[in-house]
Amino acid sequence: MIREVDLISYLPEYLHGYQELEKIMAVQQVEIQALEDITEVFKNNQFILSADEQGIKKYEIMLGVTALDDDTLENRKFRVLSRWNNTIPYTVFTLKEKLENLCGKDGYILEALNEEYRVFVRVALTSKKNYRMVEEMLNEVIPANMIVDLSLLYNQHSTLGKFTNRQLAMYTQNQIRNEVLVNGD
Repeated sequence: MIREVDLISYLPEYLHGYQELEKIMAVQQVEIQALEDITEVFKNNQFILSADEQGIKKYEIMLGVTALDDDTLENRKFRVLSRWNNTIPYTVFTLKEKLENLCGKDGYILEALNEEYRVFVRVALTSKKNYRMVEEMLNEVIPANMIVDLSLLYNQHSTLGKFTNRQLAMYTQNQIRNEVLVNGD
């Protein structure tokens, strides 16, 4: 139930005491409440951010977006929204905005080398889950004559220097390189 509908409150004050009207309103209350709930769902499904599973599925079909098996509703909304917001013209500023929406303010590094027709994008490990969405977005917005160099921004010495050897010994080599490490201080 999204919004409680009280039919009695719609009656004029002088009719509130009549049992016949209260009984009629009580019987109709269930049907009117059901209609209100369905109407609210339809209204919410008109917008990506407020859509439920059924609403997002329609957007995914319309935009040709494929949901992954482990995607939450929020991930699906995010993927649909990123596809929905692909607009022209594609400028570095617009690309930065799109990357910031996908990865967060510090979740990426972007370098556009126009004279070499190259775009370097590094996705931070904290945004690793969004890597595929970034790849899809770049394939759509970067002109065909430019080379896209996309990869993860692995842990650097400056990040690992904050840890002691004992703290790093708790991780495997693969985890040290590829995972977000939490300082145990």
